[in-house]
Amino acid sequence: MPRVTLDLSNEVNSELDAIAKANCISKAEIMRRAFALLSIAQEEKSKGRCLGSIENAGKDDLKAIGKVVGV
Repeated sequence: MPRVTLDLSNEVNSELDAIAKANCISKAEIMRRAFALLSIAQEEKSKGRCLGSIENAGKDDLKAIGKVVGV
């Protein structure tokens, strides 16, 4: 498996640590999941779509909360 070395700011590293601890996963796993989300975002963007945040608004209803920008 290829390796990648990254230089991170203290703030990004602290956030990665917090997410890793909260989810009981490694920072490497966080990066793999982030890449998977970025890949989905890129595929949807190529179809003229975007990613967003939704909320369950009832049994079968969803409510759009926001749009993810910059990906």
